[in-house]
Amino acid sequence: MRVPSKRGRTPVWSPSDGLNLPDKRLMGRFLGKVGLEVLVYKIKEVGSWNKEIVNQAELDALRNHVRFNKGEDWPFAVRTLHPVNAVFDDGAETYELLHEFDIFITDRLEYYSVVSIFGVEFALNIGGRTIEGFEQWLSANNNASPLYTGKNS
Repeated sequence: MRVPSKRGRTPVWSPSDGLNLPDKRLMGRFLGKVGLEVLVYKIKEVGSWNKEIVNQAELDALRNHVRFNKGEDWPFAVRTLHPVNAVFDDGAETYELLHEFDIFITDRLEYYSVVSIFGVEFALNIGGRTIEGFEQWLSANNNASPLYTGKNS
């Protein structure tokens, strides 16, 4: 995105350089951490939110996985929504989307953290090690992104 560092240097990267992607376990831990932070961000205006999150036993497995690397890998869904360098125009200005996020709740009452980073969407079930409910929702909704449907449309 050509953002200069603290020293004023601008990183140079081209698609031919390739990508060094993190392994699946590390990425699952990262997305779990982000998911917990998104959940807190979304409910921080609710009274006693901190107590509710801290005492929520259903989040213990994810917290232990994220903080202490315990348990099996945490699965997540990933897909590309738009090119990394896409430029959008809302009529008044042009812009690039660096990131977007939301908490998505399926009909099965599963809570998913859905995060898009540079156009790549990641979805992680913050309550359990399954993404089946998200995949079923995608199938039933023509593969629409929860970031652009319902309350977000």
